[in-house]
Amino acid sequence: MNVKNKILALLMAVFGALFMGACETPIDVELPEYQPKLVIEGTIENGEPAIVFLSKSIPYFSEISLDYLLNNVAVTDAEVTVSSSDGESERLTFQYCPDAPLYFAFVSHNLKGKPNTSYTLTVKYDGQTYTAETTIPHTFAIDSAWFDNPSEYVNSDTMRTIRLLLTDNPDEVNYYSFKLKVACPKFSDRLWISTLPMAFDDKTFNGCTFNYEIERFGVSTLFMAALSDEDYREQTRISFRPGDTVYIKSSLMDYNTYRFMLTGGNEAVMGSNPFTNPAPVFSNIQGKDVLGAWCGFASTVKRIVWPDTVGYYTDR
Repeated sequence: MNVKNKILALLMAVFGALFMGACETPIDVELPEYQPKLVIEGTIENGEPAIVFLSKSIPYFSEISLDYLLNNVAVTDAEVTVSSSDGESERLTFQYCPDAPLYFAFVSHNLKGKPNTSYTLTVKYDGQTYTAETTIPHTFAIDSAWFDNPSEYVNSDTMRTIRLLLTDNPDEVNYYSFKLKVACPKFSDRLWISTLPMAFDDKTFNGCTFNYEIERFGVSTLFMAALSDEDYREQTRISFRPGDTVYIKSSLMDYNTYRFMLTGGNEAVMGSNPFTNPAPVFSNIQGKDVLGAWCGFASTVKRIVWPDTVGYYTDR
């Protein structure tokens, strides 16, 4: 390019910038006032009490602390009732609950989940009534589980994933989920940790024996602010280490629970960025301005151990 053409290109760039700047129009966006919604997180499993945690949604950019969550977000003054298809009914009590995210929840004392039973949740709060129904199907057990190399090209003695075999019933449409708890010398999971995907159906392996890999996903960082970098990396890891004892919870659920977990998991993975388009999360709760779900699970638990010494074994 000769000198004349360079000067002409420079002038065109300058005039273009001036033209674009002249076309700018300031826009004053007035955001509507945020309206909180009631969030219902309820579960019932075979042999376990009903647990319902109630809270109020908050704006995305809120400053969060444990004190703020307990005093401004958690809902403690609702009336929560669970009734079953076989005639049982109980009003839940707000109490300490180590299985709840913030250690407190509405919990049943006498009513426990049973396979092949439906449960109706009724929540009365702030003049509104919310209802939902879920069903605990029959339980199932995985065939086997073991620690496996994360890649066929790596023979790792310090990091593995978990693989399992399950045999699907060809006469049913089944919806599966797996959760994990890790106990090791440094820490133990208090809550069950999800795996990816959070839920899936049997369309691709109906009636077959399925080889499936699971990893830890979605560890809460709410109480991790005081951890060292090393401890933080240890607790948020997705794979497993020598010395780990791992509990695998295998669950079946009904369709509405599956749909909530599938869409909620997709949003957790893909929609955490506030500048992306949010994906819909389906709820089975009926009522005005409400989020969350009431979920029933038919679950069994299996334990596998990776000793500190060479080798590993599976508890059957």
